[in-house]
Amino acid sequence: MPKKIPPLNKTHTLIISDIHLGSSVSRSKAVYKFLENFKFKKLILLGDIFESLNFNGLEKDDWKFLSLLSEFSKHKKIRWIEGNHDVGLTKIFGAFTGAKIYKSYKWHYNNKKYLAIHGHQFDNFLINNMVLSFLINKLYNFIQLIDFKDKRISRFIKNKSKGWLRLSKKVAHRAILYAKLRNVQTIFCGHTHKALYIKKRDVSYYNSGCWTDVPSTYITIDKDGAKIHKYF
Repeated sequence: MPKKIPPLNKTHTLIISDIHLGSSVSRSKAVYKFLENFKFKKLILLGDIFESLNFNGLEKDDWKFLSLLSEFSKHKKIRWIEGNHDVGLTKIFGAFTGAKIYKSYKWHYNNKKYLAIHGHQFDNFLINNMVLSFLINKLYNFIQLIDFKDKRISRFIKNKSKGWLRLSKKVAHRAILYAKLRNVQTIFCGHTHKALYIKKRDVSYYNSGCWTDVPSTYITIDKDGAKIHKYF
């Protein structure tokens, strides 16, 4: 008998962020395989899809991922929210992939109001310490590069770092206030690389995590609401 093929994963809206194409720790091959086997109507790229303006850093798997987005845009809605690492690139690759570009993206689904914004706008440390933030990012990328396959050291640093935890919560609370001002019930951010769900003041906050760690994380939105998932 022929081998039974399991059904593809399905959702209405899929959210991923912080892939950092061109960096040594990007899981572009994994995200390509993931998207190739996922059915959805709308894909939200929630910022920092690229690492930098250096096109020479893009590998074969990075280009395969971008080509897949181009194929998707022919029959799916692709919304690309600009992250701090994407500045200067979104218009070029938006044209290449067919994705529509936004600084923030507000939409309605199933009688609920949603908003997606990368989240660096709520990170005062990044805004006030650009050089130091750049160096910390490079150091963490190096640790990820020499880490075990399951990224146990990187995950330990992220989970135990008081600075990282404070940043994650500050971004969340400021995003919630922003959502109240924009009159939405749910807000989605990336940027911190730490998947998170918080509900406060009748606003739900979700962080989509990243695709540079193992496990990577993503968010689905369907008639049952929003959920955070892991991908190994």
